[in-house]
Amino acid sequence: MIDGAALRQLETLSLAGVEAIVAGFGGQRSGAQRTRGLEFVDYRRYTPGDDLRQVDWNVYARLREIVVKAAPAEGHVDLALLLDGSRSMDEGMPSRFRYAQELGAMLGTVALLGSDVVAVHMLADGTSFTGARLAAPHLVTELIEEVGGLPRGTRTDLAAGLRDYRRAAEPADLAVLISDGLAEPPALAEAVDELAASARSAAFVHLVEGEAAVAALEGAFELEDRETGERLVVEVTPRVRATYERRVELAAGALKDRCEDRGVTYVRGAVDVTPLDLLFGAAREARLVSV
Repeated sequence: MIDGAALRQLETLSLAGVEAIVAGFGGQRSGAQRTRGLEFVDYRRYTPGDDLRQVDWNVYARLREIVVKAAPAEGHVDLALLLDGSRSMDEGMPSRFRYAQELGAMLGTVALLGSDVVAVHMLADGTSFTGARLAAPHLVTELIEEVGGLPRGTRTDLAAGLRDYRRAAEPADLAVLISDGLAEPPALAEAVDELAASARSAAFVHLVEGEAAVAALEGAFELEDRETGERLVVEVTPRVRATYERRVELAAGALKDRCEDRGVTYVRGAVDVTPLDLLFGAAREARLVSV
C-alpha cells in the first residue's frame, strides 16, 4: 500500500486535530494541555518553537542530537482509524474501500513515525472489529498488514458501528472515519454525532467520485445495490446527470454542515486524487495534517 517514495514524503507530515496537535516527530501537544515543570518522562526530537530550557544538552554532547524533555501532559496522541467496511465501499476501480485502506495506512504511518499510538477499527453491519494497538515506528509493516486483514461486512450502519466501537475501545485523542457516507440523511447525521462523541477530536473523510467519472456517465446502465442486491435500469441523459450531480452536492453539503455543527473536521476526498495527494492537499487545508 505504501512504496518507498510515498514513505519518504509521509515522514514530512505530522497529524493535527482540533484539540490535539502533533508537531514534528515527538507527539507534542500544544494549547491548554501543554504544561511545564512536570516530572520528566521521555525525550523527543526538538522542533522549532520548543522551549530551549527543555533541551537536554548532555544528550547533545554525547549524540549530537537535539532533544527535549517531554512532560507527561505532552504524551502521545492516540489515533483511531475507523474504516467503513460495508459493501457500498466496493464501488469503483480501484474500489473506495481500497482507497480507504491506503489512506488509513498512510495516516497511521504518519502517526507511528511520530511515536504516536494507532488502532484500526472496521465498521460494518452495526458492529466494530478492532485490531491491535500499535505504538512504535518500526511497526509500520504490521500496521499495513492490519489494515489489509480486517474482516469486511455487508450493510452500512455507521451510527451503530460507532456506538459499538465506543463501548469496546479505549478513548482516542483523534478519531478519523473514512467512509463514502452512503446512508439516509438521518442515519448519517446520527453517525456524525456518534463520531463527535468518540474522541477528543474527530474527522470525517468523505470519499466521493471524481468529476471525470461523473462526466463520463451517459447511456443505459443497470445499477445494483451492493448491500441489498436490488437492481434498477436507468438511462443517463445530460439532464439526469445534472440532477445526480446536484443531489450529490446537496448531500455532501449537508454532511459538511453537520460535521461543522458537531466540531468534526470534514475532509472531502475525491477518489480520482491519490491518497498521498489528499494528505498534502485537502486534508492539510482542513488541518487534519500539517507539514
